Amino acid sequence: MSSHLSKTDTHLYRPSAPPTKRSKTTPSTTPTPSSLSFTSTLSNLLSRPPSPPGPRASRARAGKKDDIFTAHRRRRKDKDTRGREGGEQDIGGVDEETLERSRRKMEEKAKRYRAMKRGDMDVAEGGEGAGGLVEWDRKWTESGEKPEGSEDDSELEEGAGTFADLEKVEFEDEYGRLREGTKAEKDRMQRRLRNQLRGAEELDRMSARPSMPSHLIHGATVQSAAFNPDFEIEVKMDELARKRDRSLTPPEAVHYDSKKEVRSRGVGFYQFSREEGGRRGEMEGLEGLRRETVGMRGEDTKGEEEEEGEGGGGGLVARMRARREAEVFLEGLE
Repeated sequence: MSSHLSKTDTHLYRPSAPPTKRSKTTPSTTPTPSSLSFTSTLSNLLSRPPSPPGPRASRARAGKKDDIFTAHRRRRKDKDTRGREGGEQDIGGVDEETLERSRRKMEEKAKRYRAMKRGDMDVAEGGEGAGGLVEWDRKWTESGEKPEGSEDDSELEEGAGTFADLEKVEFEDEYGRLREGTKAEKDRMQRRLRNQLRGAEELDRMSARPSMPSHLIHGATVQSAAFNPDFEIEVKMDELARKRDRSLTPPEAVHYDSKKEVRSRGVGFYQFSREEGGRRGEMEGLEGLRRETVGMRGEDTKGEEEEEGEGGGGGLVARMRARREAEVFLEGLE
């Protein structure tokens, strides 16, 4: 059978190779429009300088309410920014004549201030009486001496003390001279002396050097106390003896005062006088009334006894009847 086959038909009986398929992964050498756009975009990204990392995207936070300080800082920042953008503001210039005139006025005012501070200016020139300089140091010192709550009192009594401070008085200054001035000047000088004394005491207390003793002996002196060391003890003993021998003063008579007590008083209550003389007279009067009452009661008792003696047993019956009536009355009350 094989002999009958021709060489031309051999391809019909041989296994043929599978047809070659085009691989999908093989890149195409022909550029496409999409690849060209990607290449251009990538080259642009590579040539761009790196940018700082931006804030990470997160959930939107609730806005914080601005306070007065934040608003003030924001306005100031905006003002500075506008000033830098627009340049310095031109406020104009001042000529030399105006500057020289202002300088002369300032020098004149400084000279007047120094004169007012020294107290060389008179009232007519603008001294203390015509609205001169206020001594703030002295005013602060004087206000420091006032106790708490004195400001309100001074405000209440400001109108009342104005004319009293202008009263003319005579006083002695720190140098022993007799001067005449207002009461306010006298008080001011006394306060200044007290402040000076207090300041000197504070300096002595805070100083590291010990103060000089006040009682010093200069020259030849006989110290009699050295020969009699018990002199002070004798003086104290004499004072005690005088107090012991002194006659005792009787205490003042103190009597009961019903007005100082709040309580119910009976019908027969009687308040004696707190004065010794009036009290004695009232007690004598009451004693006389008592004697009269006792005398009259004795006479009545004597008359009843005589009547009982005359009537025989009538008095006993009357007493028994009265007692019985009293018992019946009490039983009725129960």
